[in-house]
Amino acid sequence: MSKLYVAFLWHMHQPMYKDPLSGRYILPWVRLHSIKGYNDMLSILEGFPKIRQTFNLVPSMMRQIEDYASGEASDVFLELSRKPAGELTADERAFILQNFFAANWDTMVFRYPRYGDLLTKRGRRATRDELRERQSAFSTGEMRDLQVWFNLTWFGYMAREQDAELGELIDKGRGFSEDEKNAVLDKQIELMRSLLAKYRDAQDSGQIEVTVSPFYHPILPLLCDFESAREAMPNIHLPKEQFRNPVDARRQIAAAVSYYERIFGRPPRGMWPSEGSVSTDVVRIMAEEGVRWAATDEEVLLATLGKKRSPELIYTPHRVQLDGVGLDVVFRDKSLSDLIGFSYSKSEAGAAARDLIGHLRNIHRALRPKDGENLVSVILDGENAWEHYPDGGREFLSTFYSLLSESDELESTTIGDYLERHPPRMSMERIYSGSWISRNFNIWIGRREDNLAWDLLARTRKYLEAELKRRDDVAPDVAEQAWEAIYAAEGSDWFWWYGDDFSSDFDADFDRLFRSYLKRVYNLLGSAAPAFLDEPIVNLGAARPAEQPTAFITPDLDGRVTNFYEWVGAGRFDVRKFGGAMSVSETCISSIYWGFDLETFFMRIDTTVGLHEEELRGTEFAVYIHSERRHRLRLAMPSETGEGGRVFIEETEDGDSWAPSGETDRIGAEKIIEFAVDFERLGLEAGDKCRFHVAIRKGPIEIERWPRSGYIEFDVPGEDFEGTMWAV
Repeated sequence: MSKLYVAFLWHMHQPMYKDPLSGRYILPWVRLHSIKGYNDMLSILEGFPKIRQTFNLVPSMMRQIEDYASGEASDVFLELSRKPAGELTADERAFILQNFFAANWDTMVFRYPRYGDLLTKRGRRATRDELRERQSAFSTGEMRDLQVWFNLTWFGYMAREQDAELGELIDKGRGFSEDEKNAVLDKQIELMRSLLAKYRDAQDSGQIEVTVSPFYHPILPLLCDFESAREAMPNIHLPKEQFRNPVDARRQIAAAVSYYERIFGRPPRGMWPSEGSVSTDVVRIMAEEGVRWAATDEEVLLATLGKKRSPELIYTPHRVQLDGVGLDVVFRDKSLSDLIGFSYSKSEAGAAARDLIGHLRNIHRALRPKDGENLVSVILDGENAWEHYPDGGREFLSTFYSLLSESDELESTTIGDYLERHPPRMSMERIYSGSWISRNFNIWIGRREDNLAWDLLARTRKYLEAELKRRDDVAPDVAEQAWEAIYAAEGSDWFWWYGDDFSSDFDADFDRLFRSYLKRVYNLLGSAAPAFLDEPIVNLGAARPAEQPTAFITPDLDGRVTNFYEWVGAGRFDVRKFGGAMSVSETCISSIYWGFDLETFFMRIDTTVGLHEEELRGTEFAVYIHSERRHRLRLAMPSETGEGGRVFIEETEDGDSWAPSGETDRIGAEKIIEFAVDFERLGLEAGDKCRFHVAIRKGPIEIERWPRSGYIEFDVPGEDFEGTMWAV
C-alpha cells in the first residue's frame, strides 16, 4: 500500500533575555520552557521508536540554555526564588505575589490545591497597590510554598516521571523547607545541563532532525529590504528610515549555521526562517549559505502560484530554482497545525488524537499517493501550546504517536530525510514575500510603534557603520560586539510586542531590552547613547498616579522634609505601584513629587538609600521634560563638604545630542532631593501640556527610569488653577 508521509516540525524559540548593559537575564522563560516543553517533546519519543520528528532550535535560545548550564546566567525570578522566604522584603514579596502565578491558571495553578489557594488568597485581579498591602497577610511559610510552586509547576511530565523526588514534593503540596526549595531549583539547572546533548544524541540516532532559524530570529525579508512588505500590503506605511541590509540577513544565517555545527557536529540541512518569512532574496541567501531546505506556510505557496488551495499543491514540496542556486521548500498545513496549537487542548485528548489521524487518512484517500509522492507538513510552536493542555499534552501526543506508529497508510518522517529520498518534482523561479501569519509582515512593521523601533534600529546601524569607517582605533572584538548588539536588536520578538496586535505583562521589559541593545552600540564605541533611546517606544501614554497636583506649593529647597505641609497639594508617583518585571526592591527611587506655583516647577525625589551611600556613588539623577521643546535637567548634588549643588539645563532639537541652555543653584539634597526650575527657562507658558520622567544613570547606563513605560503628564498652570481644582 502506498503511504502518505507526515512530517512534524516543532519550533522552539525564545528571544535573548540578557540585558546587554547589566549582563543580567530579566525574564525566566528559557529556563522554564527548558524543563517543560523542550524536555517533554524530545523525551516522549523514547517510547515511540517509529516516530520521526523535526525540531527547530533557535540559536539565541540555545545560547541561553548554555549560559544557565554553565552557571553564567541567572534571572530576577530565579534570584527571588533562591532568597530565603524569611528574608524577603515587602517589595520582593509583592513582586512574587504579582509574578509567581505567571502560568496557565487552569492547567498549572488550580490543578494543585495549595497553589490554587495561594492565588485565591492573593486575588485574581489584584493591582500592584493592593499586592503591596496584601503581602503582609502572607506568612513566611506561604511565601516559601509560592516560591516552590512557581518553579515546581513548570516541570513537565517527563521530568516528574524520571525524578521521584519531584513527585514527592508535588504530593506533599505545602510546608516546604528551604532545602526542598533549593533542590527544586538545582534540578532545573541540572536538567538544562543535559538538554542540548540529548537533542544531539537523538539526532545522531536518526530519530529526529534538528534545524535552525537565523541566529536572533529576525524577519529576513525586512532585513533585506523594507519594500518587500509591499508585495502583500501595497499601501503599508513604512518607517521613515530606509532599511536595506541583505548582508545582515546573510550574517544571521551564517552565524546560525556556524553555531549549529559547534553544538551538533554537522551542518544543518534545513531552516525554519523566522516566522516562516521568506522572499526570493532570502531563498537565495539561504541556499548560498549551504541550507538545503526551508519551510514556510501554504498561503505563501498559493500566493506565489496565484492558485486556489488543493491537496496536490500543498502536500508537494517545491524547488525554488534561481540562477546558479536552488532551495527545496515545504509548505505548512495551516489548519492541521492550528488544530494542535489552538483547538485540541479544549477537547478530550484521545478524541483529539483520533481526529488528527482521521484528517490525515482523509488526505491519503483524496490523494491516493504513489510511494513518496506527497508530504504533509505540520509546523507549529513546540512550547507554548502545551501549557493549555491539562496534562501538558502527554495523553494527546501519546495516543497520536501510537495510532501513527500502527498505521499502514501513514508514515512519519523528518523533512530532511524525506527530501533526500524524494526530491521535489515541481519548481518555481521566485517565491512570494510573506510569513506564516496572513502571508504578510503586518505584525512586525507598519504600525506607529513598529516603525519607530525600525527607525531607531536603522539610525543606530548607520551610526555604527559610519564610526567604523571613520575611525581606526576600534578594536576588532569591540566592533564584533557592537554588530552583535545590532543583530540582537533585529530579532522579531521586539516588533511582535510593539503595536496593538499583541500585549503581555512584560511589554515594557521587551521595549527596554530592545533599546538597551541599541544603547550598547554607542557605549561600546565610547559615545553617550542619544536621547531618543531613553524614551520608551511602547505605551507612550501617560502613567496615571492617583495623587495629582491640587494646589500651588512653595517648598523650602533644603533637602529635608521641613514640615508635612510643604508638599501637600503636589502630585505623587509611588514607584512601588508602577513596577515592571524587575524587582522593585532594587530601586533607588521610592517616590517622586511634583508641583508648581505660577512661575516655577518644583520636584522632590525620595530615595531608598542615603544620597551619599555607596549604592549611589557615580550615579546621576536626571529629569526629562517633553513639550514642544525637550529638556533634560541634570542634578549635581551638594557635596558632603558643603559645596553647593546645581541643576544643569540642557535642550535637544534632533533627539541625538544635548546642548547646555542654562543652570540654577535652586537644589537641596540631604535626606531627599528638592529642586526648582522656572517655567520660562524651559520655554513653557500657562496651558502648555508637558510630560516628564526621571532617570538614574551610572556612566552611559540607565539603571532606573520612572515611570518605566510612558510619562507623567501635567498642564502648566494658569492663575485659575487653584480655583479650578477647588471646584473639582
